[in-house]
Amino acid sequence: MAIVVVYDSIFGNTAQVAKAIAAELELTHTVKLVPVGEARGIDLSDAEMLIVGSPTRGFRPTPLVSEYVEGLEAPSGIAAAAFDTRLDLETIHPAPLRWVVDAGGYAAERIAAMLERHGFVLKAPSAGFLVGGTEGPLNAGEIERAKAWAKTLIA
Repeated sequence: MAIVVVYDSIFGNTAQVAKAIAAELELTHTVKLVPVGEARGIDLSDAEMLIVGSPTRGFRPTPLVSEYVEGLEAPSGIAAAAFDTRLDLETIHPAPLRWVVDAGGYAAERIAAMLERHGFVLKAPSAGFLVGGTEGPLNAGEIERAKAWAKTLIA
């Protein structure tokens, strides 16, 4: 199975997750890991799965990720999955702000919806990986969670 992982990263956290996902999938598949700024020319006709990741910025993926996904049309039968990095709700204070963030949503859900709208078949529920603050770092255990999530995509 050929898999393409496209991601954007601002502080490096989403890149770490994307690299962990790609490394796990490379154990049994051919994987191409591509920063979103270099993804426009990628031919997906031979891919069996596209995985797209972004940090959550204002409840959304980055503009580059949104533009990339909105410009896609799925080759027949290609599967897809989406992930993001996001703040841990438990670390957001005061409580009303935590509610706003929870109600506003996250990048992965929006990416997944865009992928579906463009003809991709979602392989698994989207995933969110936690960072300890706006600039990170990733919370302990998130790389391992990313690898475990990647395994579910090919199970």
